[in-house]
Amino acid sequence: MDLDESHAIPTYTMVIGATRMTASIHRPVVNGRDSIPIEVWAYPEDSAFADSVPFRRATEIVETLQRLVGPFPYETLKHVESATRYGGMENATAIFYDQQMYVRRRMGEGVVRHETAHQWFGDAVTPRAWPHVWLSEGFASYFDLVAGAAMDSSGVLGLGLAGAARAYMRSNVVDRPIIDTAADDPMQLLNANSYQKGAWVLHMLRGLVGDSAFFRGVREYYRTFRDSSVTSDDFARVMQRAADRDLRWFFTQWLRQPGYPQLDVRWEADSARGRVTLRVRQIQPLAWGTYRIASLVVELRSPGGAAVRRTVEIAASRGDQTFTFESSGSPGQVAIDPEHAWLLTAEVRH
Repeated sequence: MDLDESHAIPTYTMVIGATRMTASIHRPVVNGRDSIPIEVWAYPEDSAFADSVPFRRATEIVETLQRLVGPFPYETLKHVESATRYGGMENATAIFYDQQMYVRRRMGEGVVRHETAHQWFGDAVTPRAWPHVWLSEGFASYFDLVAGAAMDSSGVLGLGLAGAARAYMRSNVVDRPIIDTAADDPMQLLNANSYQKGAWVLHMLRGLVGDSAFFRGVREYYRTFRDSSVTSDDFARVMQRAADRDLRWFFTQWLRQPGYPQLDVRWEADSARGRVTLRVRQIQPLAWGTYRIASLVVELRSPGGAAVRRTVEIAASRGDQTFTFESSGSPGQVAIDPEHAWLLTAEVRH
């Protein structure tokens, strides 16, 4: 195995191991005159499974992430079966995966996308301090899904985010912020805030600023801080420049406040005047604070199935917020955030 690497590697992703393995050579990633060898190292009895299932598209994953983010940061990439304590560990250039997933034949491509994304986020661009570990785990969790959607369909992203929301809302860290400076043990920060909620922060930011500004900002962030360490404020500043707007409120509430908005929504229709009135109140625990939702979509669905959408802004307030829409008829149903653009819950009553 070639151990030479000219690029900087953070010390926590340096590993060494020795055993008898089978090495499979996959198609390299070609960047002009340069190429990145892609190899899969597994125990002989697991090699065929590794090549045909989880690592079948190992090269395509790197190519997809390059298109989304920027050049692969290292000179080679090896995927290695190992006795790691984690499902996967993003060691730079030599990712380790838990051997039990191979033995049980339950390893899928998702973990490969996640750990490969770490080569950009976590390895080449490294959180400067543990409270900012979402810059590693949240990014890898989100770009796992984004790469999957680019390679297959948007359903990968939608289903993945739905699962992430459920996992986060069921977790025991909802009452703590993502940037949790009070945690005594860094291992406590490897939780649903850093992974699932962190992924949702990126998705909400993307929806808020649009695809063009979001990916332009992510590429600039990677290009600026490659081979160095960062804080959340570094990322926020780059994204503000890319979007050309003030996003301090967004990063403050989603990174430094606990929880998420829980909305109580009541609506009534005035058929005579052709109006629908919506009253929205934030009812999440007081300790979570209040949230601004800059562009919340409200969908009015008629009994016949036709739908009309309106967009409102929810202020960071606990008082009733009232919105009135013109409507040609009385809707049979009102849906809040039908595209699931925000990490929230809404109880809608008529």
